[in-house]
Amino acid sequence: MLQAIELAEEGKNTCLRWLLDGWSDESSSLSYSEMQQLLNPSTAIVYWHLSSYALHTFILKHNAPSPIVLEETEFVTQARRLQGFEDWVKNWNQQYADYRKGKDQQGEKAITWRSKLPEMLGELGNILDINTIVSEIPEITQLILVPHRDLHRLPLHAIFTDNFTITYLPSAQIGITLQSLKQTNLGAIAELPLLSVEHPDSEGFSILPHAEIESAAITQLFQNSTQKRISGEAATNTTVKAALKDSYSIFNFTGHSTYNFDNPKKSALALSGKEFLTLEEIFHIENLRGYQLVSLSSCETAITSNQTITAEYGGLVSAFLYQGVTDVVSTLWTVTDDASCFLMIYFYWQIKKGKSPAVALNKATKWLRNLTFTQLERIYQVIWAKLPSNETTIRPFIRRKLNQISQMELSEKKQQRFQHPYYWAAFIITGR
Repeated sequence: MLQAIELAEEGKNTCLRWLLDGWSDESSSLSYSEMQQLLNPSTAIVYWHLSSYALHTFILKHNAPSPIVLEETEFVTQARRLQGFEDWVKNWNQQYADYRKGKDQQGEKAITWRSKLPEMLGELGNILDINTIVSEIPEITQLILVPHRDLHRLPLHAIFTDNFTITYLPSAQIGITLQSLKQTNLGAIAELPLLSVEHPDSEGFSILPHAEIESAAITQLFQNSTQKRISGEAATNTTVKAALKDSYSIFNFTGHSTYNFDNPKKSALALSGKEFLTLEEIFHIENLRGYQLVSLSSCETAITSNQTITAEYGGLVSAFLYQGVTDVVSTLWTVTDDASCFLMIYFYWQIKKGKSPAVALNKATKWLRNLTFTQLERIYQVIWAKLPSNETTIRPFIRRKLNQISQMELSEKKQQRFQHPYYWAAFIITGR
């Protein structure tokens, strides 16, 4: 089993270099004992590997002589597990592609990928045998998930129980590299300089009404830190790249992104007009190693076609990690901008309170899931009270929201607005 996981790790890193950095004859071989550097008594790694004949699950625990491997049972062989997963992914891809094509015309009560999401996640949990995984790690509170191929774009954290703080890694090797960088950058994130690129007026993408609220609230939290804000038509490729080269440590992007299945290097952040910042360009920006946190709010890093990943996933998150950014927050699909807005504000509030990015996102996700319309009404009232009387963009929008909630029955106001996994399961944190 040691050889199996070491070979899986070597294959991952070779493929990632090929996808993201061009082909290299170098092999990145990491031993099982070296992988142990990522672990401690309360942290475990769940490491998946998909081959043409099996789906293997490895569980790595602190000081364990070898990984735990999910065993075959009388009813489920590795081959049958793989076939079940491939069938499930095919259905997920088609459902999601159909939803994306017509989501603007579909109400929340329509039978769509979105409405079937809880059911599909339950099926995925059974296929991956999450209950067995959890039974093997009763003492663990921190989980590192290392997916493979299509598993990278699925909300795996959402099929585990709530008592875990979960982060993702593309490979163990990247985790060890980032861990060493984090140990050399010991400054409190809450006091670091912030670069905020806010709601670019990207041609062909939807407007995000809550984006101005989100960016204003986050920059207000960092008012005592050095910060730079770039918004709307000012968010050009040249301006954003120049700003990223400056000495900032947090990059918060509120906007849209694209994933290019055929050429991952062309995956990009959507900027002003028809301009983009591609993965390939991110690779060549100097000084990114000084960033400790990148948050790509409202981005869609998942694949929107009905294709599957036959080798490995390389997207915008991987580009920032390869550049040395130690934590990247992103989304697996485009959620509503109000859900993204409130979650990211709460996330950064937790950062300012001294929480690590992983803990902050975990707390923010739980908070969002429990947020009622009554609580939401109070939030809008606070925002309204702080807006200048002559403000003409956000005030009409907030007024409409307050009017909508005020007309609800008391029983409706007690409902949790964002409890459905569509709103919160998309948010993940990758890094160390």
